[in-house]
Amino acid sequence: MPRLPLAALALSLALPASAQEALDQDAAKAQLFGTRSVQVAITAHPFLSEADIGTLRALPGVAQLKYYGAMAAHPSEGLQSERTRGAFNFHSIDAARAAAVAACGQGCVVVAEILPRGYEAGRSFTLNQDASKAVAGRDFRRAGQNAALAISRSTGAWGLGDGPQAAIATCAAGGASDCEVAVSR
Repeated sequence: MPRLPLAALALSLALPASAQEALDQDAAKAQLFGTRSVQVAITAHPFLSEADIGTLRALPGVAQLKYYGAMAAHPSEGLQSERTRGAFNFHSIDAARAAAVAACGQGCVVVAEILPRGYEAGRSFTLNQDASKAVAGRDFRRAGQNAALAISRSTGAWGLGDGPQAAIATCAAGGASDCEVAVSR
């Protein structure tokens, strides 16, 4: 049975599980989608009019919506309702869908999703558009010798830092309570 030096064992036990499973920057970049543009995927529902569908299609041209995002509406009230809600810049499409439906309320359904251009379902690792830019660009390298990126899956918050604790603290500074390290050097 291989033996770990005591210091390495103590360090691995001191780090949260998410830090132990974090991807390195190159592996993360290989999983991420491009950050230059988004696409809208509309979920057709009988209550959406042609005008509603046109409005949803036009979203990328009239608003700077960031992936992963979703819009939810209530079938009896339609798209043009005060109840209609969107949730944008989450780390997965599932989290964006859940946030949009929760904000809209009981009985609401997803009517549109904001996705990276060229989106393909099934990738094991995804980040929101801003965090993807940070990992793919110079920001990650500039974060320090022990650069780490922490994310909140429930809010879409994220933070860079020189080490796991700094990244988690930066992520949590906005009020997120579930920050975990997703990418590290």
